[in-house]
Amino acid sequence: MTGGPVVGVVGHRYVVPRPYVDLPVTGTPHAYTDRVAAAGGRPLVLPAGRAVDLLDVVDALVLTGGADLDPALAGTDVGSADEVDRARDEDELALVREAHRRELPLLGVCRGLQVLVVAHGGTLVSDLGAGHRRPGVGHRVHTAPGSSIGRLLGGDCHTTSLHHQAVADPGPAFRVTARADDGVAEAVEWAGPGDWPVLGVQWHPELSQDATGAAVFGWLVAAALRQRSMI
Repeated sequence: MTGGPVVGVVGHRYVVPRPYVDLPVTGTPHAYTDRVAAAGGRPLVLPAGRAVDLLDVVDALVLTGGADLDPALAGTDVGSADEVDRARDEDELALVREAHRRELPLLGVCRGLQVLVVAHGGTLVSDLGAGHRRPGVGHRVHTAPGSSIGRLLGGDCHTTSLHHQAVADPGPAFRVTARADDGVAEAVEWAGPGDWPVLGVQWHPELSQDATGAAVFGWLVAAALRQRSMI
């Protein structure tokens, strides 16, 4: 096999208005694929609802940001969620569990982090208010000593912040490894059996203005290279 590792970026369904029809498509913001490529990986957008059938062709995965999870799945208050897409929730929860079974490297971004913990028995905070929706401003994050995210970013860093929900209880399989000044969970890592290379961040490292992007996506591509070497 030649070239960098193949990193699957999990797409989602949305509608593009056109002059004569609303066009249903599957895709993802190009910031994710740009970051993967800049880190030395080969990005491959996986179609919504089909990604679980394509895990044999990728060396790692990215779960992207997006709408809130269904409160019935996330343990949040009914009415607290924005733009729920139950089909996407179920697809991505199943995908996470299969990626875990294969120990496929995985990066979860914002919603993606939340999918990780909900898939393994965790719950979410219903609504943080406006304090963590800070476009263009972001906030400081403090990492846990000895954590993977701490080794990547140091003891603290400044990140983007665009979320109104967060992890309440990471469940038995994940541990919180970074927090904001107000104590909100900002990163999680695997704490279950085995050695699954998985990282969830509540911020948006794919955005060009986020200083953590090179390190976070570099970690994913390095993990994908190790995965490829074992095949």
